[in-house]
Amino acid sequence: MSSEASLQAAEAGLFAPAEAPIMAEAGPSTSNPTPVHGKQQSRPNQPKQRPRNSNPSHRLTSEQLRRRLHYIASGSTVILKLPSGRTKAAEIMPGKQVSLGKFGSFQADDLIGMPYGFTYEIQPDAAPANQKDGSLKQDKKSGKRDGASASGRGGSLKLVMNRTLGDIETEASETIETTATNEHINDDGCAQKLTYVDIQALKEQGISGREIIEQQLAGSESFANRTVYSQAKYVARKEQKHLKLFTPLQPEFGNVCDFWFDKAPDKIRWIRKDALSQVLSFGSVRPGGRYLVVDGVSGLLVGAVLERMGGDGTVIAINDAESPPSLDILAYFNLPTQVTKPVLKVINWAATEQDYAPVFSNQDINSASSTSRSVKDKQRDRKRQATFREVDRVRSDFFAGDFDAVLIACHYDPMSIVRRLKPHLGGSSSVVVHSPYLQPLVEAHAQLRGDEEFINISITEPWLRKYQVLPGRTHPEMTTSSTAGFILHALRVFGEEQALEMRKEYLVSLKQGGTFEAETAEATGKDEETVKRAPEDVAVEAEQERDAKRARTEGTNVTGPVA
Repeated sequence: MSSEASLQAAEAGLFAPAEAPIMAEAGPSTSNPTPVHGKQQSRPNQPKQRPRNSNPSHRLTSEQLRRRLHYIASGSTVILKLPSGRTKAAEIMPGKQVSLGKFGSFQADDLIGMPYGFTYEIQPDAAPANQKDGSLKQDKKSGKRDGASASGRGGSLKLVMNRTLGDIETEASETIETTATNEHINDDGCAQKLTYVDIQALKEQGISGREIIEQQLAGSESFANRTVYSQAKYVARKEQKHLKLFTPLQPEFGNVCDFWFDKAPDKIRWIRKDALSQVLSFGSVRPGGRYLVVDGVSGLLVGAVLERMGGDGTVIAINDAESPPSLDILAYFNLPTQVTKPVLKVINWAATEQDYAPVFSNQDINSASSTSRSVKDKQRDRKRQATFREVDRVRSDFFAGDFDAVLIACHYDPMSIVRRLKPHLGGSSSVVVHSPYLQPLVEAHAQLRGDEEFINISITEPWLRKYQVLPGRTHPEMTTSSTAGFILHALRVFGEEQALEMRKEYLVSLKQGGTFEAETAEATGKDEETVKRAPEDVAVEAEQERDAKRARTEGTNVTGPVA
């Protein structure tokens, strides 16, 4: 199938760790500074618009966002699923050769523009006519891997049509039952007539993996004595070993999380894709939102948030150093610049203090630039000045507050972060903390229950089990991951006094803006009188209203005898 035909087909149918938690690690201080711009405004009846940094003219359309998940672009990092079930990441650069070890190699140009989710087979190039056994031996001495051609270019790619559910059901219905019971199978290593040397010779001759498997089945003395299910397992093992197939996986957070969970789970703090999806759901991550992210999982959490926001909103990633944070996993999402640049901002913990003083300032740079300096020094000063202005803009956005959620996945004490960031959260905002250990979250849960500004506090443990679904062979997999960590979730609300104060500020802002109308003047006056009253009077009236409501409820619940 040609590249054009495959693209048309894609458009039509595609789419515990051993150590204990260290609670005394150095993290952000537990100071509780007030926002630099005064007290926060309540979420409802907000007279001013929330801070927004996204430019609508530079946002990508839904079709452009989906294309990232449909077709392989040049320069992208692609996760390839191999026949053995393992995955490998490869950088698709023009003119570059991608090696898959014993499964062969291919040119990256053959994969650019092709759709995700399809299976491709690496076919060895035809050997030259004058190539003899001597040249093959020379290639073996040079250290070339299986699947690489003599010219070093790698094999060509062929699109393989995957089996559908209908094909599997048809094969199951056509299966002929046998009387074999695996009783007479003796695993002594002598049942296979085809030796390792013979298989290597077949590979050197350019024989395809499917033909090698057929010869192995024909040369096996015990294959006929196996049951139908045992024969299917035998063929599947040989396919995983000899077929030169791979499948490019879409660069979405589920596949990226699976890749790193299998490769280096300690790098992402043992967060599985089901746990990551629950973190995003608890945080209500959506386009247009404002989120604080404390990422200690190498950019996996930041990438998942950016992917769901689609280039609309604000994400402030808080780092613990002056240098840029280590977000190397973010590159695996292949997010375009229009999605990351206007949304993602980085700030360190020191800059979140109200009295933060940077190492350099505008005044220092201007005075230094006025003196006689070299061109390189002036360029360096201009770069530092641009950095200072960017930090100042991010701090202004941070102290504007009214964030929808704070998402935490790092090794610091959760409560030290929550106390530090609580003043910058809006009403009904979420606090979500993931940890591979239960004890830190239990301690944070107990402290949050004593704070009247947090409600609906819970700790959950995600659970995921994979199943094999085949006709007559549906069962859970024999091995699976034991845990994906634990998730702490809470909602931040405003206290009664703070809510009354914000209501008063809201009324004052309405009066200053001149948005009163004659029909609402009387109602607004009553609200101002309510605000001016002492909090004790308001509390007494609220208690009286609750008692009256309770009495009415008890009266309506009294039922008479049924006739």
